[in-house]
Amino acid sequence: GESFDAVLTAAISPDQRMLVTGDPSRLVKVYSIADGSLQHRIKKHTDWVTAVSYSPDGVLLATADRAGNLHIWEAESLAPFYTLEGHKAAVTDMSWRSDSNVLATSDEEGQVMLWDMNSGSRVKNWGAHNGGTLSVAFAQNGQLVTAGRDKQVKHWDQGGKQLRAFESLSDVAVDGDLTYDANKVIGAGWAGETYVWN
Repeated sequence: GESFDAVLTAAISPDQRMLVTGDPSRLVKVYSIADGSLQHRIKKHTDWVTAVSYSPDGVLLATADRAGNLHIWEAESLAPFYTLEGHKAAVTDMSWRSDSNVLATSDEEGQVMLWDMNSGSRVKNWGAHNGGTLSVAFAQNGQLVTAGRDKQVKHWDQGGKQLRAFESLSDVAVDGDLTYDANKVIGAGWAGETYVWN
C-alpha cells in the first residue's frame, strides 16, 4: 500500500474493483484490486485518516480523520459531494444503512451521529459511550450496535433509543455488530475476547 506507517482503515468497493486505505500520512489512497496499482490520492484531510467506507450501492465514498473532519465523495470520479461538520474529536468508525441513504459515524467524544445523504444534514446524534465510542454498525433492519471505552457493547433502535446495554467486557470494547438476521449481537474486546449475545 505504499504506506510508511500503519494502515489505519481500509474498505473494498461493492463491485470489488477498488480498495481504499487511510493512514497517518493524511492521504486517502485508492487502488485497483485487479493489479494493485495506485489510482488516486485524496489530499483533503488535515490529520490521520481513521475511517473510510463505500456506500452499499457503490455511489459514495466516506472518509474521516483524527481531527473530526468528515467528507463524502462520488465514488467513481472522487468529486467532492459533502463536507459534514459536527464531530469535535477523532472519528473512529462509520457504517452505512443498507439503503445507502444514511451514514452513521462515531467519535472519541462518545458520540454517534446519523447523516442524511439526500440533504447532507445531521439528522440525529447521541452520547453512546463515556470516554469514547470506538465502533458503530448498522444492521440490515436499521438498528445499530456500538462499542466503547466504557467496556460496553450497546444495541440501539434507528432513532438512537437504547434497547440494551450488555454486561461489561473485561477491557475496552473495540467492536460490535449484529448478525445478518439481527438475532445476535457480537462484541469484541481489547483483551482478545469475543462475546455473542442473543
